[in-house]
Amino acid sequence: MSSAAATRDAIETVIRSHLPNARLSAFSATARLNADLAIDSIMLLQLIVHLELEHGLHIPEEALLTHQLETVEDLEALLVAAGNPEVSL
Repeated sequence: MSSAAATRDAIETVIRSHLPNARLSAFSATARLNADLAIDSIMLLQLIVHLELEHGLHIPEEALLTHQLETVEDLEALLVAAGNPEVSL
């Protein structure tokens, strides 16, 4: 499994486990975090924290401030670009 695919699986796993109010039925690479999945800014922070704690994925703080996270693919690309090791599921 590629790093990008493993990262997307980790994102989906965290949403399923920790964000019960998200619209997981709309989950895909191109799903918009807010408009399609109903993930607000607080939920996005929760998602990022759980990705770090449970899957060892890290996003540098400056990257969060300088990148627009609109879709699952945007989040996935940022995680991969940050040089995260192979994802543990």
